[in-house]
Amino acid sequence: MALPYKEEKHGNWNNVSELVDFKIIKLAPQSLLGVGKADVMLLYKKKPGEEDKDQKRLIIFGPEDAVYQRVVHKILEKKNTVKAAQLQKKFKESWTNTDYEKPSSSPSSLLKRKLFELNLNTKEFAKQSGVAAPSLYHHVSGGREISRETAIEYAAKLNCDPVDLMFDKISIPVWSKVNLLKSTELEESYKPGRLFSYAAENNLEKVVVPRDIYREDIKAIKIDARGSMYHNKVAFYYRAADRDAECLNELCIVGVEEPLGPPELTDATEERYYFGLYEEVRGESNLINPDPYVDVYKNKFILKNFRPKFIAPVISLLNPVAVVDKTKLKFNIPQAALVREEEKLKSEIEQLNLKIQKEQVEKATKEIRDQHKKLEEELRIQLAKVAEVTNRISEETKQKLNLFEKEQSVMNKIYQPLKIIRGRK
Repeated sequence: MALPYKEEKHGNWNNVSELVDFKIIKLAPQSLLGVGKADVMLLYKKKPGEEDKDQKRLIIFGPEDAVYQRVVHKILEKKNTVKAAQLQKKFKESWTNTDYEKPSSSPSSLLKRKLFELNLNTKEFAKQSGVAAPSLYHHVSGGREISRETAIEYAAKLNCDPVDLMFDKISIPVWSKVNLLKSTELEESYKPGRLFSYAAENNLEKVVVPRDIYREDIKAIKIDARGSMYHNKVAFYYRAADRDAECLNELCIVGVEEPLGPPELTDATEERYYFGLYEEVRGESNLINPDPYVDVYKNKFILKNFRPKFIAPVISLLNPVAVVDKTKLKFNIPQAALVREEEKLKSEIEQLNLKIQKEQVEKATKEIRDQHKKLEEELRIQLAKVAEVTNRISEETKQKLNLFEKEQSVMNKIYQPLKIIRGRK
């Protein structure tokens, strides 16, 4: 969320006077695709005999969009609507034509700006960080030099790079956009992969260049293709006038001389620029759309069998969302020791979870083993009962067979004489 603008009143505000003029200062963004800052002084009509220091003045400063809206609102408060419209028109023209100024790169100014970005004053920061208030005041005011060790100390408490408190960031304009998924309709149709200038949209952005890749000839473009894996990423490259020998199968910016119309109507040409993956196949140069979601039948090839005027490989592709400092902390400034402690505790929690899982497995295994033994014992008892019953049945059957045999023997003895008598008859 952008910081709100701030206002400061100077001069004699007891007098009622008319807003008549303004002064504008713009400062470039200090984070990747961050917002610029603006400082506007509104000047009110001087009273007869009034000294310059007593002239009524209102200073509005903060994020440039918020400052712009606030100044326009103040201008429209003028009772004379004609003069208000004239002053508003003058302000809009001056605002558009005012370039970003190079801010002071003194360490004291950088430290003061960093505190402003976090919405902290010297008193609040001293209280929250434990820094001695007198030393901090001298460092912010420039009364005492900020050493390398002091910059490291402040940076640790402000959660920033110490270099940002010693040297100013370098910003360059993002001069062009590109859409990889569909055509962009402006004053003409820009097919997928073709770069179109910000001037076509009357919209200029600034980008902070990482220090390790900065050169005087570095340039930047932005991919604007919602739904693409490259959406909102910024591509950096160095200005080129010819073909780079080390650009095969790499993301590149290429320049191509193309006709402005059908050959039968005109022979005029212009240099156009494209972004894509450069390849050479059988002596032919192709520029392939790098986005995996592109329609391979319609937009796979951005340029096919073309003759490049120059080829400049992309040296860095950055996601501004991941790079921009998103610190929202106003009162809690984390330290490295707390981060390390958090990592240690998370590791211990993971070990405890593994131990619990292991114990649960061991417990479940023991319960299964005990249950198995119980079932085995019950099975043994049941088998013993079955064996006992089987033995009893066998004994009873044996006894019954013996009794039957005895009865059979007695019967044989009784019936034997009768068989003899019958035989005689």
